[in-house]
Amino acid sequence: MKTIKRVRLKQVCDGRIRFSVERVSRPRDVYDAVLPYYRGADREILSALCLDAQNQPTCFNVASIGALNTTRTRPAEILKAAILSNALGLVLVHNHPSGELEPSPEDIEFTRAVQRACELVGIELYDHLIVTDDGFTSFRERGLL
Repeated sequence: MKTIKRVRLKQVCDGRIRFSVERVSRPRDVYDAVLPYYRGADREILSALCLDAQNQPTCFNVASIGALNTTRTRPAEILKAAILSNALGLVLVHNHPSGELEPSPEDIEFTRAVQRACELVGIELYDHLIVTDDGFTSFRERGLL
């Protein structure tokens, strides 16, 4: 007989951050809330803002820190924080250090993969924002979600 590990998963808070919004009702709310964490970044950073049933943030999770023009992770890494924080929805956020707000084909493909994964576990992907120091693009507003 083989012995295997019995595990218990839990989310560990590694600090607290202040958000400028209590409730997310539009893409601008997300941009205003996350901009301080992205401002001046010299590499792409991909994160998830997890939301409860009232669209109040439950956690902000940095899923990947990449290079100047790319960042990679698996949809599972995005969903891990959402599931452990009991989120019902999430907003993907990543920056383009170049200042370009146009989504790349890879951005669109990854967003669709995350959306499919979210559907499987009953979490709604509300939006995906590309942020720069000077503005943002909403995938939902562009009809990409």
